Amino acid sequence: MKENRKNISVVVCFCIYNNEVGLTYCLKNLEAIRHIFHRMVINVVYDISEDDSYQILMDFNKKNKNKPMIEKIPVNIVINTPKKNSKNQNIVRCRNMLLDMMRKSYSHYDYFIMMDTNEYSCIGHINVQLMYNIMHPEENQSENDISNYDAITFDREAGYYDWWALSFDPFIYSFNHINNSSKVNVQMSKMFTHILHDYRIHFPDEVIPVYSAFNGFAIYKTKKFLNCSYSSDIEMDLFPKHVIHKLIYITKSSIYSHFKDDCEHRKFHLEAIRKNNAKIGVSTKYMFFKHENPPLNIRGPA
Repeated sequence: MKENRKNISVVVCFCIYNNEVGLTYCLKNLEAIRHIFHRMVINVVYDISEDDSYQILMDFNKKNKNKPMIEKIPVNIVINTPKKNSKNQNIVRCRNMLLDMMRKSYSHYDYFIMMDTNEYSCIGHINVQLMYNIMHPEENQSENDISNYDAITFDREAGYYDWWALSFDPFIYSFNHINNSSKVNVQMSKMFTHILHDYRIHFPDEVIPVYSAFNGFAIYKTKKFLNCSYSSDIEMDLFPKHVIHKLIYITKSSIYSHFKDDCEHRKFHLEAIRKNNAKIGVSTKYMFFKHENPPLNIRGPA
């Protein structure tokens, strides 16, 4: 991530379905970091919702029309129709539609961000200084510094939660597709929590290298990912065999012969590693601070 910083451009990608609670917070967070970028655009794939998500987007677009160019955040909306029956398949379709929008009109932009707009992932105040530091790195940084990664996601002050999208050595495979899945999930989360703690104490400015991670918000270098796609299918040829063998040995488990319904992020990230030698990591720094008064009945830590 060491391109010319004078005219940094970014596309922020939303999949929207009944997200009125989280969407408002996400838009405020984007306004808070708008000054860091020369150009910022929001691309939305919108599923017909029963709440006010669409109206929130329309009001935001209307408000932006009266702002000077340096503060504008245009919103482009595509309707997702027909909608898939499977939730997993639907999110795959939405994310791939967002990639299509990128390829068609924004392939020249430096970065894109995938950002979840649910009621907990990104509702805490965004860490503006951290975003600025990522986009304006200091000289002579270490090889494992955040600016040397092609995709980066972050820990959260409210806690790391997105275990399903996470792949690291040796836990590279979906725990939902392994026997003793609950046990493997516990093993994986304990190990990664320990790694996060260790890096935070001993290597605070370095990044944990992984095969896949999302945690609700990830920054991507455009040229490293536009020739990839999301899928919930498991493509075994993308997985390093020696890591799979290590996983089976350590967990004393076996892999199910069911290669559907995986987390869509894993295939996307593994494909970028295979095709483009993409470097993917998790920063121990908090991109979102803990919300002081989160909404009621939320499904995850905020």
